[in-house]
Amino acid sequence: MKIIKIKEAKSSNSAALELFEKQDLKEGTVIWVENQTNGRGQNTNVWESEPGQNLTISIVLRPLFLKPENQAYLSKIVSLGLADYVGLFCSEVSVKWFNDIFIRDKKVAGILIENTWLGQKFNASIIGIGLNLNQEKFSGSLPNAVSLKMMTEVPFVLEESLKLLHGLIMTRYEQLKESDFKKIDESYNSLLYRSGKECSFVKDGEIFKAIIIKVEANGHLQLKHNDGRVGCYGMHEIKMI
Repeated sequence: MKIIKIKEAKSSNSAALELFEKQDLKEGTVIWVENQTNGRGQNTNVWESEPGQNLTISIVLRPLFLKPENQAYLSKIVSLGLADYVGLFCSEVSVKWFNDIFIRDKKVAGILIENTWLGQKFNASIIGIGLNLNQEKFSGSLPNAVSLKMMTEVPFVLEESLKLLHGLIMTRYEQLKESDFKKIDESYNSLLYRSGKECSFVKDGEIFKAIIIKVEANGHLQLKHNDGRVGCYGMHEIKMI
C-alpha cells in the first residue's frame, strides 16, 4: 500500500484529483490529508474533522472492468469495508443510504466518490473517506456525529487504523472484481439503516413518510408508502430527515 501524506489541502479528494492529473497513481494508492480546510460530503454537505485526530483519506481505484450502470456498487463495497472496520470495535453498525456509516443513530464515517472517465468507460474512481477516530468534540451543527474513541473510550493509532481499513476495503473490492453483485447487495441491505422502519423524507420540498425496503442494484432506495405503493428513488431525488 502506497501512502502519500499531505499536511494540508482543501480535501483529500481535491488533492488526489490534482495528483492524478500529474502522475500515474497505482490502484490502491492512498492520499492522506492531515488537515482538510474544506472537507466535502455529498451534495453541499461539509465534513468536519479536527486535524490529526481522524482519517481523512482518498483511495485511488481503477475499476476499468465495471460497467457505468453498475457504478453504485463502488459506494456499496466501500461502505461495507468501512462497516467491517467499525464493526470490529462497535456493535449496532449500519449503512445509512447512500454512504454514511452509523453506530446506532450516530454518524462515524462518510464517503464521497468522484469518478474520471475515458469516453463511456471508467478511468479512475477517487474514494474519499472521512472516519472519525479520536475527535471528542464536534460543532453544534453536527449533533449526531461521533468518533470511535467516544464509543469505545480507547484511542486509535491512525496509521495502524488506515492499514487495517485499507485491507478491508480492498477485500470488498475483490468481490466487485469477481462480479459478486448478489452477495454485495445482500450484505449491504443486511446493514441498511432503519430497514423495515418508517422514516421521513423530503422530495421537491415536501415531507413524506415511508417504510424502507431495500437498496436496489442501481443504488436507488425502495420505499413502501402509506397507501401501499412502492417507489424507487435516486439519491438526488429524496433526502432522509
